[in-house]
Amino acid sequence: MNKWFLVVLTGLMAACGADSNSAPKSNDTVNGDKAKAAFEKAFDGMEVTEVSAAPIPGMVELNVNGRESVYMTEDGRHLLIGKLLEIKDGEVVNPAEKRFEKVRKEGIKTLDPADMITYAAEDEKAEVYVFTDITCGFCRKLHRHIDEYNAAGVTVHYLAFPRGGPTTEAAAAMRHIWCAKDRAQALTDAKLKDEVTQAEELNECAKPVDEQYQLGNTFDVRGTPAIYSTEGEQLGGYVTPKQLLERLE
Repeated sequence: MNKWFLVVLTGLMAACGADSNSAPKSNDTVNGDKAKAAFEKAFDGMEVTEVSAAPIPGMVELNVNGRESVYMTEDGRHLLIGKLLEIKDGEVVNPAEKRFEKVRKEGIKTLDPADMITYAAEDEKAEVYVFTDITCGFCRKLHRHIDEYNAAGVTVHYLAFPRGGPTTEAAAAMRHIWCAKDRAQALTDAKLKDEVTQAEELNECAKPVDEQYQLGNTFDVRGTPAIYSTEGEQLGGYVTPKQLLERLE
């Protein structure tokens, strides 16, 4: 049962562009004790970290393990796994996405510029935050056009997100990149030449790789590249410079 549930959750994709008016108001009365208890009893080892009002009367939104959102009736008898979409003013919106946008916006505020690898635009029009993995084909494709993003006025801040987790070879390689004397060149060499610069030593400079991976999990990163605006809006995976500017407007 639990294994099946994990497989379903792993396959879910986050949606973009939720309307702020579709999110439950903070003063909504939430009666989620029964739902929380029923969920945690049915799925041993999973923790409901937050209970909030759902857009549908009689249901609550459960945040599971600090990442996933599921919906359950207040009596704890019926469970909905998947995206709960709302039709509002002729538009399809995802109420759960707005919650993630808030989490991302606050998370972005905490980032130390020194912990990111940044390719700055001279005539900056926008900034984006990109979770990346050096072994990811689409990440490499995006980086081949890094000069074009910069020329379009987009500053790119890279954050580490080794998809297999912090114990993988990719994570180990990215620690060396983050500790390189010239991190920007080291990242370019890894992505475009498949060459990883070996740092003289790994110390505090390597910590951001693990910290950013954990941050990506709280952002609901499902794959790489994962691009976000300063407001926490999910802008997609690989997109061309033109497409990215259009989404930032």
